Amino acid sequence: MIKKIVLVVTIISFLSFTLVSNFRELVIEKLANYTDNYPEKIYVQTDKPYYAAGDDIWYTAYLVNGTSHRKSNISNVIYVELINDQDSVLLKKQLYTNDLSANGDFKTRKNWKPGNYSLRAYTNYMRNNGTDYFFQTKIPIWNISEKPLLIDDNIKLTEIETIKASSNRPPEIGFYPEGGYLVNNLSSKIGIKVKNIINDNFKLTGTIKDSNHKIIMSFETYKFGLSAIKLTPEPNKTYYASIIHNDKEIKYPLPKALPNGYNLDIINSGKQILLQVSSNTSIGLRNTFLVAHQRGKLVYEKLEREDKSTYKIRIDTKFLLDGVTCFTLFDGDGKPVCERLVYIDNPENSINVNMEIDNPLPKTRDKISMQLDLTDKIGNAAFGNLSMSITDIDAIEHNTKSENIKTYLLLNSDLRGHIEDPGYFFEKENDYRRRFLLDLLMLTHGWRRFSWENILYKNNYKNLEFEPEKGIYISGYTAQSTGLKKQTSAATRLTFIGNPPYQTKQQSNINGVFKYGPFIFKDTISTLIEARVKDFKSDNDKNNRFISINLHDQLANSPEVKSGSINTILKNSIIDSTKINSFLKQAEKISKLDSEYLKATTLLDEIIITAQKKSEEDKREEELDSRTLHGSPNRRLDLSKYENQRFFNIIDLINQLPGVTAFNDSISIRNQGTPQILLDGIVVGIEGILFLTGVDIDFIDVLDGAEAAMYSNSSNGVIAIYSRTGNFSSTSNVKRKPGIIDFTATGFYSGREFYAPNHLDTFEDATKPDIRTTLHWEPKIILSETSNKAEISFFTSDSKSNYAIKIEGVTDTGIPVYHLSTFEVD
Repeated sequence: MIKKIVLVVTIISFLSFTLVSNFRELVIEKLANYTDNYPEKIYVQTDKPYYAAGDDIWYTAYLVNGTSHRKSNISNVIYVELINDQDSVLLKKQLYTNDLSANGDFKTRKNWKPGNYSLRAYTNYMRNNGTDYFFQTKIPIWNISEKPLLIDDNIKLTEIETIKASSNRPPEIGFYPEGGYLVNNLSSKIGIKVKNIINDNFKLTGTIKDSNHKIIMSFETYKFGLSAIKLTPEPNKTYYASIIHNDKEIKYPLPKALPNGYNLDIINSGKQILLQVSSNTSIGLRNTFLVAHQRGKLVYEKLEREDKSTYKIRIDTKFLLDGVTCFTLFDGDGKPVCERLVYIDNPENSINVNMEIDNPLPKTRDKISMQLDLTDKIGNAAFGNLSMSITDIDAIEHNTKSENIKTYLLLNSDLRGHIEDPGYFFEKENDYRRRFLLDLLMLTHGWRRFSWENILYKNNYKNLEFEPEKGIYISGYTAQSTGLKKQTSAATRLTFIGNPPYQTKQQSNINGVFKYGPFIFKDTISTLIEARVKDFKSDNDKNNRFISINLHDQLANSPEVKSGSINTILKNSIIDSTKINSFLKQAEKISKLDSEYLKATTLLDEIIITAQKKSEEDKREEELDSRTLHGSPNRRLDLSKYENQRFFNIIDLINQLPGVTAFNDSISIRNQGTPQILLDGIVVGIEGILFLTGVDIDFIDVLDGAEAAMYSNSSNGVIAIYSRTGNFSSTSNVKRKPGIIDFTATGFYSGREFYAPNHLDTFEDATKPDIRTTLHWEPKIILSETSNKAEISFFTSDSKSNYAIKIEGVTDTGIPVYHLSTFEVD
């Protein structure tokens, strides 16, 4: 009997261990799958933290792999939006990047209302996780024609009253046991966070009491209302925190302890992580599985086979990446029972920004040149993408405690909840106090980007609602043009009318959906999309063209903006109204100077140049010949000479050409049959030009015989039609005919060049004052093995002031770079 019991226990233990081993393999496999299909992150640097209405907002967007922070290989398309405080998208840009960054700009309008606007950036692929994972930052925009709210004394008094009212309310306190739960007889650290504080340095004192009202210990909060205590709960007892507020005792219950469970106790010394795992269950830690990952990348794992009640491990941080590391303990059933976040700040990952300025004591309107490079801790060259803004410190606030690319990628983007003044934790290297407070932050915030339930038990990488984008897609659907107008499959053809032209075909699917791309182009391209019920060879059948084409508007489809997400006023802007006052005074002065300069602009004296003048007619012929492959034909209709024919249809226009007969849907040259028809060099059918009028056409050439021989299938001659450049209006004004639409396809936005005066230009120097809050903006600085130093040049303005140089970026190895320094202009 005893042998049977032993055998049963042995079998159960073996099966249990096998199940746990299988679970271990599942976790490792799913983490590997997660990192292979990593999420994406975007960070956007702007030249200033706030603007005046009418200003340009200059920005650079960094798109990275959300796990390694290296270049993302999933998406190449970034959307950047400017949103008002009514949650309406005012401006939107579509940017293309094939490396780490892309730059752009927004032109604000002088009639915009002052308020807190928001800049939001995302990829289509990021939409699968929801808008909470987009990059979003507040941007106050002031209007100098209206009295600014934040510098109004009455508003300041109201703010003081708000602080007083807050101080009269009992504080909100949260308690966060290390690992997630309190367990009887297991010593546990408990994070404390005061939630409704106005002042970062607010301190709260109190005591911890048990259910018998006996004082167990006292506590005091530190900066940001953070603190921690150590408690070993006893069975049959509960605990609460007691504080005195307005001469009254306020009680806050601590989480109730579990009778049995697990605990993680972690100490982060900077160079090492010391971790103790404990359990008071009957089998101790047997079959538990400890996992540590950094943004989904596995960095440590331990499967415990014995029934010990505790064990300790030590992890050297020099082999880890910077950022949040998550430790999770699973029980024998594969349930996560403990979780703890730890921040890794590895000195081995530090990057130095080196600058050499040729003019260390510049005066107004002086030229400054600087050389810039990056090196790692031991002095080796580092490479990556950077952007730089240089701004007037008297007008633009530079708070080292505010968010930057380093705090966003390594901290804010991975934690739940709002992180106040994240830059504070990175101001000083190897500072014990900051490391201590950062660890308290880890205790009181959860992991936001990572869910074990989703990772282990859901397939998030197939049948995505929002596909990654490698370029621009032109998509839509075909439908019956009569009756129920049901979406139906049809032959489609896309034509870009450019130089050179481009044409491609595809069959729309059973639901009528077609999708062309990805394409990579800037600005706009005149585009045709044609569709046929059968195919493009059956054009003798007029019913073949009775199919409607409907386009999807990619840029109009913005994700929902969550109401109230951007309406809070920046605390730092309220506190430092001196900077705002200075900025607005400068903005007002700049506006007046611009107006006066425009009024004072003088006309140059007339200059008479005597030379052989080429006739305008000769110039026109050369211009038209340059657009064709065949040069100058014998027969050409130049619409610039016949303005009264601008609104004739194409058939009437072609009929005017010698030897050509055009009637209804048929065209022939000298009665030889249907000629080859070209539209801007692209072969089209007759139906592909019927929508055209003289408004659309620049000129028409007729070729036959030897002239036409250079074109294929030209035995019946060639009719070559060339459109007016830029005639097609916009995608919102699509022209439609049966089986064809034409429109202007919008390409990727090409960022404007930042304008700054060149004070070596004596004419400009003498005519216009120079006052700039942004002295210089360098949107894209690329450092590579072939060019590991960058040279940046700019001119100082008329303002004698101190200036801040802010550099942000990411190295090729995924290390975020942040640098802030100053110089003075005398």
